Amino acid sequence: MLEALVRNSSPLSTNPPLLVLLHGLGADEQDLMGLEAGLNPALTVVTLRAPYRYQGGGFAWFDIVWDENGVKANGPEALSSRDHLIEVLRGLPGSLGIEPSKFILGGFSQGAMMSLGVALLVPEMLDGVVIMSGAVVPEFVGDSVPEAIKGVKFLVQHGTIDPVVTVDRGREVCSFLQLAGCEVSNFEYPFAHQINEESLEDLNIWLDEVMLGLPVS
Repeated sequence: MLEALVRNSSPLSTNPPLLVLLHGLGADEQDLMGLEAGLNPALTVVTLRAPYRYQGGGFAWFDIVWDENGVKANGPEALSSRDHLIEVLRGLPGSLGIEPSKFILGGFSQGAMMSLGVALLVPEMLDGVVIMSGAVVPEFVGDSVPEAIKGVKFLVQHGTIDPVVTVDRGREVCSFLQLAGCEVSNFEYPFAHQINEESLEDLNIWLDEVMLGLPVS
């Protein structure tokens, strides 16, 4: 099991929509739980801590390595982390005592990469995926994209001046998903490697309109 924080839905429900959020490199489960106050109270929100300690502090879903082509994922760690995460996600509703009406997975930076990796292997588990400042990890891409991924809705958000995960990598995510036949909502913002009030508002609108079918005033 991964360390987790939970914000229950309000009012308490046995079948609330479930949103699971995955932090970025060097952070922990506290990081994205900071968003919960701005999220629809009908959601059960869970944040998970990555399994590896990061040398610079905090935790990582996988280490990063450098070569002549720049930064890339430690492939074996990324695959091991993804498989562990899938096991945790499978057991999460039962451990929470709920049967989610929708299962939405998302994350920031490395957490976004992990979310896409899960969707590419077991899309049938998910209804929606949120990719904030993410990228396609080559190790997560198999010989073919599962047909069931067409049933998953995606939100992709990225800063146009992101120096960490450049915007072209976010655009690559969108192109990859669109070629696979997925429904993709794509937003770019004039900021760096971050989440701000505007992107959080767009996340809320997407969750309410696209995932929960609620009108947005």
